[in-house]
Amino acid sequence: MVNVNNACVWYESLGFDLTGTRLEQIRDYLGYKLLNPGTPEGAAWENGTANEDAYYAASDGAGFGLIAEEMKKLSSDKLPRGTLRDLLRGPLVPSDQTPDNSDPRNKFVELEMAAHCSRAGFKLLGFDDLTFKFEGVEYQVECKRPFRAKALERRTSEAYKQLSPKLKRDDSRGLIAIAVEKVYNLDRNFQTVRSKSDISGIGLKVADKFRTDTEKLHWQWVDHRIVGVVAIIRFLVKIEDSHAAGPSYNSILVMRASPEAGQAADSSRLNRMVQQLNSGSSLPS
Repeated sequence: MVNVNNACVWYESLGFDLTGTRLEQIRDYLGYKLLNPGTPEGAAWENGTANEDAYYAASDGAGFGLIAEEMKKLSSDKLPRGTLRDLLRGPLVPSDQTPDNSDPRNKFVELEMAAHCSRAGFKLLGFDDLTFKFEGVEYQVECKRPFRAKALERRTSEAYKQLSPKLKRDDSRGLIAIAVEKVYNLDRNFQTVRSKSDISGIGLKVADKFRTDTEKLHWQWVDHRIVGVVAIIRFLVKIEDSHAAGPSYNSILVMRASPEAGQAADSSRLNRMVQQLNSGSSLPS
């Protein structure tokens, strides 16, 4: 809740009116319902159950907090103000979306990933969808958010087709990032683990499924500069031994760069990148 309040203060400092926005809805849902044990929503949270509203209020609230924390590090002329404004539009949950108001949530995926990259120490260069530099190499990221399992293959293929023309130099590298919470129904309830160290196992299980579901696409792609596909895995987790609960965010890489294809440097760099990115992943404490 502190992160959401900080995000509201930061947005308002930029001159944005939050009245009626998604961020205001998140702040009110958390403050008046989810974190109030006297409400049905608060009691459900305490008991380790959650519906779609609770999932998106908690997960997107954490995302807004991190976005504000990291974007304030940029100079005023580098801020993606238009995208920041777009994030505020739309309903609290995707099930209330229409074709006219789905784009803000797509852009949220992009800026949330940018914020995680910034926290990991990557230099942010641009926001179409995302460009950053890691160990001297420039990476262009194309983000997608499939709304159902059947759309995963199509949306991933679309990302490849859109990403390849954006790579203007031979030494540029591309990554496809797919938010998979809707694909694997991670936005419906808590994932329960015994201890904090068990959380990574949930992400790995989802990653194995994602790898199987997308692997056949890699054989159809010929641009060697697109070196990997990242699964963005968000879920709510309840830790039994500490009675902690909250959102988790992890990035799992499906490698395309192959040492056997002369891409040993790309492969080892990507492994270091994902390790560094996940070292600061959001976990309930």
